[in-house]
Amino acid sequence: MSGDALSLVKNMLAALQSVAGLEAFCQAAAEQVRASTGFDRVMIYRFLHDDSGEVIAEAKGAGVDAFLGLRFPASDIPNQARELYRHSWLRLIPDADYLPAPLEPASNGPNFPPLDMGLCALRSVSPIHLEYMRNMGVAASMSMSIVIGDRLWGLIACHGFAPHYVAADLRIACELFAQIFSLQLEAKTEAGRSERRISARHVREGLTARLTKPIEVGAELVTGEPTLLDMIPAGGVAVWLDDRLHTLGDVPAAEFIMDLAAWLHKTERSFVETSELGALLPAAASCAGVASGLLALSLSRQPKDYVLWFRPEAARTVLWAGEPNKLVASGPLGERLTPRKSFDVWRQEARGKSEPWDPIDIETAQAFRVWLLGNVLQQIALARKEDQATIARQAMLMAELDHRVKNILANTQALVQQSKGSAETIEGFALSLERRIRAMAQAHELTGTFGQGADLRSLIDAEIAPFRSEGNVSLSGEARALNASAALPVALVIHELTTNAAKYGALSTPEGKLAIDWRHEDDKLVVTWIERDGPKVVPPTRRGFGSVMITRGLVHDLGGSASLGFEPQGVSCILTLPVESLVAPSGEDGK
Repeated sequence: MSGDALSLVKNMLAALQSVAGLEAFCQAAAEQVRASTGFDRVMIYRFLHDDSGEVIAEAKGAGVDAFLGLRFPASDIPNQARELYRHSWLRLIPDADYLPAPLEPASNGPNFPPLDMGLCALRSVSPIHLEYMRNMGVAASMSMSIVIGDRLWGLIACHGFAPHYVAADLRIACELFAQIFSLQLEAKTEAGRSERRISARHVREGLTARLTKPIEVGAELVTGEPTLLDMIPAGGVAVWLDDRLHTLGDVPAAEFIMDLAAWLHKTERSFVETSELGALLPAAASCAGVASGLLALSLSRQPKDYVLWFRPEAARTVLWAGEPNKLVASGPLGERLTPRKSFDVWRQEARGKSEPWDPIDIETAQAFRVWLLGNVLQQIALARKEDQATIARQAMLMAELDHRVKNILANTQALVQQSKGSAETIEGFALSLERRIRAMAQAHELTGTFGQGADLRSLIDAEIAPFRSEGNVSLSGEARALNASAALPVALVIHELTTNAAKYGALSTPEGKLAIDWRHEDDKLVVTWIERDGPKVVPPTRRGFGSVMITRGLVHDLGGSASLGFEPQGVSCILTLPVESLVAPSGEDGK
């Protein structure tokens, strides 16, 4: 590059430094390129969301038709041409009436693909494009790509009405200018996006300060300061959450919003973005005045609850550079699209469409959904779950208390009846009843707070302690705890066995021995009671109160089983309890 060309690039870039704003920045670039290259018209051409293009800046000579503000359909620059522009920074056509030179040889044979000349500066231009230029009255053109990231953002398009040759070093200078211009444009665009991201983050922080408790989330999102309309610019916003609707700004009728939420739920889409809602949902056409645009995101893992931003119809007249629909004509090679022959202003009324949602709107909405799902709604759901668990636990405790009271009353009534039937004297009845009630009380005391359970070893110890001497009782078994439902009947059974042993069995003489063992077998707890070396046992002739208590408590109440043996050498008893009678073990094995 010559020193003059390098100085030219520096001067062109220096002229851009003093301007502020995207439009002024692009206008300054168009003026610098025209002044440097001498083309009759230089335009900054930006691709829109629907791939059509719009002239957003223009520098032209006197008497040259203005294209500023005009739209060009997406078909004017097809996808394959856009790919070439994305990879090649500059394309020059100095004379639209040139005669192309054929490539020799045209093919290297059937086993070789045609030579790819896509990025070659001397590659001939499509005849359709040359016809397009002639229809526009353009004899020479030069295009410089504007690339942001890896995406073709637009073009610096230069037109000449007579053949126009650009020297090689000036082309290199223009290519360098386009690259630096693209970087500076990206920086300005990203700066604007960063400001919007920061603003959206401040809104989220403001909402965080209010959404820390299990409150009405939907209402909080649309009331106070800030709101969801401060996060994303729109005409109105609606929150459909937990079958309740909250709105702010200009929104459709509540019935339509609920129908829209139901439609979104059927689509099972967590994110919907459109600037023409009526094209997706014909019923929305009647609400175009307030809801031509929709940005919807779900507030649950399975889409059901939604935040809905609405944008009103942006009814406007779009000015096209000629009628935008391509015509099809037949020729030697069959039917093909033909370039437009007129570029006179063609007016089109745009109805049923809103301003499009830009990438920052979409990025902000998606980030908001992640934040809301991952923080606020999760914390609120957890708090609600804890509240529900507390209420459920209180209900369970009340039900347990009611059950215990009824069980105590039923057992007390049974003890009175049975003790009265087996007592020979009033004193004997009172003493027997007192001891049995004390056994019940000890079982309840050992059970403790609801859900803790009663330690089986402690329960047995409490009953046999008054009759225990050195070596006459042995206990063996793992640490096991009985739940509240099982502790009372087991305590009464142990009490009856202990009372019988103290009166007639092994605990009634110094020589007697009692061995109590418990173990977990399959899905049962087995308790074995064996008396030895006491008075000779004579099998009873009738069923006593102890047998009744064992049968009633274990078999009927718990679904267990009991087996009593009256061998001459001593009484034995095998009790089985279902595993449901146990709670978690409370200690290690004991002897």
